[in-house]
Amino acid sequence: MRASRAYFMLASASLAWSMASPAEAAAQVRRFDIPAQPARTGIPLFARQAGIEILVSAPTAEGVTISGIKGAMDVSQALQRLLAGTDLVMVRVGSAIVLKRGKVGPTPAAAFTMMPAGEPNPQGSEAAGAAPDDIVSSDNQAAQDIIVTGIRGSLQQSINVKRRASNIVDVITAQDIGKLPDQNVAESMSRITGVQITRREGDGSNFTVRGISQNRLEINGRTFLGPGAGGSASLESISPEIIGSIVVSKSPTADMPEGALGATVNLKTKRPLDLDDLVISGRLQGAYTDQADHLGYRGSALISKNFDDRFGVLASIAYSNTHTQGQSFDSGGWTRTDAIDGDGDGVDDPGLFRPNRFMARIYDRREQRLTLNSSLQFRPADNWEIILDGTYSRLKRERNSANYQILFNNNDVDAVADEHGTVVSGTFTGVTLRPLIYDEPTEFRSTNLGFSTKYDGDVVKMSADASYSKGKGTDGGPGASFTYVVVPRAGNVTNASYDFSGGGPVPNLSLDTNFDRNDPAQYQLASIFDGDNITNNSGYDGRVDFDIRTDWGLLSSIQVGSRYEKIKFYSESPQSVPSAASLLAVGDKNGDGIITVDEMPGLNYDNSMSSFFPGASGDFPRDLLTGTVDKDVARDAFGLPIPRADTIPLGRVSIRDVDQDTLAFYVRANFKSEVGSIPITGNAGVRYISIERISSGYLSDTQATASKSRFDYWLPSANLSLELSPSLMFRAAAAKVVARPSLNDVGVSFIPFIVARTGSRGNPALRPFQATQYDATLEWYFAPSSALTLAGFYKDVSSFTINTTRPEFVPGLSTGPDDLFQITQPVNGKSGTIKGFELAYQHALRFLPAPFDNLGIQANYTFVDSKTPLVDEATQRGLPLPGLSKHSYNLIGYYEDELLSFRVAYIHRSKYLQGQGSAASGGSSYMQARGQLDASAQINLTKTVRLTAEAINLTRSVERQYLQDPARLLSSLREDRRFFFGVAATF
Repeated sequence: MRASRAYFMLASASLAWSMASPAEAAAQVRRFDIPAQPARTGIPLFARQAGIEILVSAPTAEGVTISGIKGAMDVSQALQRLLAGTDLVMVRVGSAIVLKRGKVGPTPAAAFTMMPAGEPNPQGSEAAGAAPDDIVSSDNQAAQDIIVTGIRGSLQQSINVKRRASNIVDVITAQDIGKLPDQNVAESMSRITGVQITRREGDGSNFTVRGISQNRLEINGRTFLGPGAGGSASLESISPEIIGSIVVSKSPTADMPEGALGATVNLKTKRPLDLDDLVISGRLQGAYTDQADHLGYRGSALISKNFDDRFGVLASIAYSNTHTQGQSFDSGGWTRTDAIDGDGDGVDDPGLFRPNRFMARIYDRREQRLTLNSSLQFRPADNWEIILDGTYSRLKRERNSANYQILFNNNDVDAVADEHGTVVSGTFTGVTLRPLIYDEPTEFRSTNLGFSTKYDGDVVKMSADASYSKGKGTDGGPGASFTYVVVPRAGNVTNASYDFSGGGPVPNLSLDTNFDRNDPAQYQLASIFDGDNITNNSGYDGRVDFDIRTDWGLLSSIQVGSRYEKIKFYSESPQSVPSAASLLAVGDKNGDGIITVDEMPGLNYDNSMSSFFPGASGDFPRDLLTGTVDKDVARDAFGLPIPRADTIPLGRVSIRDVDQDTLAFYVRANFKSEVGSIPITGNAGVRYISIERISSGYLSDTQATASKSRFDYWLPSANLSLELSPSLMFRAAAAKVVARPSLNDVGVSFIPFIVARTGSRGNPALRPFQATQYDATLEWYFAPSSALTLAGFYKDVSSFTINTTRPEFVPGLSTGPDDLFQITQPVNGKSGTIKGFELAYQHALRFLPAPFDNLGIQANYTFVDSKTPLVDEATQRGLPLPGLSKHSYNLIGYYEDELLSFRVAYIHRSKYLQGQGSAASGGSSYMQARGQLDASAQINLTKTVRLTAEAINLTRSVERQYLQDPARLLSSLREDRRFFFGVAATF
């Protein structure tokens, strides 16, 4: 290949070097022992000893002899001596030092800035798009043959970080993030090998790594605590514009904070001293959503200023205002019954399953997202750095939804059951029709503040870091918050026929009524449902680390340190269901003994929403009775309190109040050596952690309770890297890890779902997940911006958390001894295993003839299998780990030249277990396989201004969830296609 012939990459970096900043790297002292020799062999040797990356074309190095150097000296000084008397000059390109032919004589150190191998491009995501003719050598001659910019340059940066890491990592850098059509950070993460995401209302929300949901999320190496359940960060609210890189660490080192069974994901924001002296960039785009048929907008801006490379200030903002719509069918679960004749013989058959409901939902959402980021970076001296970071995000979603419900019963006519006992079709008489309108807003806010400082001495490096996080939220969520529960007036009768056998996203449905079902006057109030999910999480942590250079043979340094973290998680989920009878005195204005729609303040049936599932095949009602409701007006009219734990009966039992303190100490040894001609680097260490957890709450509105737990662990780890050749690397790692259960699961609370007669209960005695894991990778960097990697992993998990479901009589909610709630509770389980492999390939196709040499491809595939103690109650067979897709892959193709660049990205994951379920409720729930196609494009009008376009969910694929068998459809969801188009500029 032309690219592989034209260049060879020369680099080697120790941990201490990779932690250093650019200015500090140039001042780093290293020991050198390099005899005079041809540049072809001498430059690779120097790169390994210096711990930097050097790019040089083979013709450039041909015929050049370098000077010999020996002894301890500054890296930049050593490089000057090495090149003294040659005509090689140094040029910085991205993260590399490029050697070019120039004037004979030494090159002054001021002519370049050294970068540690693996650091991101100091130009950031915007400037990295410069055309090749913008890169010049120190004598101002164009370096036309150096092509490491734009998409390819970004991929090379990702390779650099991965290649020089001290453990097994995967990386996506700013240019990847900026040019992929992603709405938030979670969607950017989904492009990384082994990362799978789940979506909420069309947005990437949560993630798994290698099928595992127990992961640690960091921002700039610190705990990222957010407003979600259990302290999750609610990634749908974080804009990707503020991120410089995302690093997924799949094997731990002893200095890394514990808490990941799958991986530690570090979101690194941009820093001012990593950018040019002055950078101003911005983007403004229109945002069109096709189901909502609405045009919104989004924009972002960044300004960064450096002062004498000593002090830098950066501020960025990203804001969007969009209108989206989701179309959803939901069966409300399935019920096992002995009262339906499924084979037409006139006798009811035992153990058949029928759907609880037909629910046609249209979610109409107005969304505002705001992300702010700032950074102050100060270097009082070359070896001392101080950083202050701050990130703030807010997601505000005003959601009105129509939920057109038919509640089924066992009054069947001509019912048909399949071989699995699923009643796939039939007619049911006397069903209940409920056209419900919900007001269900969501608002998430999170704040993360951080301070760090580090000092690099000749022998000892010291760093200190402290951070504070706070996340608050109120989440009505789909189907929650406020609604008037209306039913047909007395004498109005509905019969319904359904058919699930067609396999479409919505089953066929026909309704036979003796009234006009689209006339609001035909309905009356049955009750009000008023609930909320409230979170208030906070945490802070601090750590101190020392890195002591030893130079004792193969032992290059020893690291020691400690860390303390305190997290407070609070949530409550109060629910109030006042009956119509209790509201008659206030609401019955005409004294007829019922409350009709015209007597329900804030409710407006206006049929303002679009038809249901337009374009989908099937025979079902399309035009539904839709509208809006204002919960504040309704509460004021009926004198209802805002639902909070202290204002709603049985509200306090929903409180989850958890305090968790973690203290950790570690020691880590770093080593490097050679076996023959093979360089070997690695680290080994042990981490000790002590976790104390107090879970508080209420058993009733007046009876408080608390539970205290403590866990102590020793966590050894080791990582080994062998550079088999300049382009081939083998890594192996082993570690013991722990992952805490979600703080949402360890509360003492009870959350009832009154309408469904189900509920969830926390368990403060849950132990952390424990596992011993083994990893190995083979990495082939066969050409610039290109790599082929194979990874295998095995995790022996000694303690799983499993969910159990059992019927319970709930005082205050159960109406009699037979009115039981199906209560789900997590408990400590037994051992299991997780194993699999990953294959990743990326290639800049520079060997093709023009213009096809501007093409490139990225592809990755992950296979994961698991054996857990989870058992399906219905089949008695073992279940996999929830959230684990056995197969997942990414395919990305791109093209980039000086004028145009575009990417097309397809992501796919196979079916996965969503949750363990009881046999009486239809069995465990699964999410069907799903793929999504996205695309983005950019036209460079000038070197600083470009047009941008992005398209998300082009195939508008449907998310389908089922119970036990695909015929037992649980839900189908279809979200908008989303299109963004506008202009971006960087100065």
